[in-house]
Amino acid sequence: MAAAPDDEAPDDELVEALIGLFRQIDGLFSATSRQLGLTPQQAQLLCFTQHLQPSFGELAALLHCDKTNITGLVDRLQRRGLLTRQPDPHDRRMTRVHLTPQGETLTGQFQQAINTTLTTRFGSWPNGQRDNLLHLLRSATSALAPTHPRPHKADHTETDPLTT
Repeated sequence: MAAAPDDEAPDDELVEALIGLFRQIDGLFSATSRQLGLTPQQAQLLCFTQHLQPSFGELAALLHCDKTNITGLVDRLQRRGLLTRQPDPHDRRMTRVHLTPQGETLTGQFQQAINTTLTTRFGSWPNGQRDNLLHLLRSATSALAPTHPRPHKADHTETDPLTT
């Protein structure tokens, strides 16, 4: 038996709201990265590299793209002096990506700009409402997360590399 149209409305509204939130966050990331002379994908790569020192395969999984795309992204960022490639200390066949001091600085500027914008926009919300949003966002993130494990974190922190 098919669900009545009214039964689908809350699900449609949820999907619409989540897509709307994604568009707003994506727009913020795009504008901020462009102000710093980066593409949004380059900014994401730098943020992941800050905390993970990932391999090319790990970056491809994190950025949801083909490994061949990572080579071009890394090449361009390396030419700008923002990162280096280094052999993995445990498996010399694998190459890991590391930020240079200039890459650390630019990544910090990106993260600070994102943090400032988001905290300013939610700054007028009462603490209880912000706490509720935080709880819901963490739950939604867990519900949407893939079931496979994330790459090894070099510093064993539990922070989100895009916002810290």
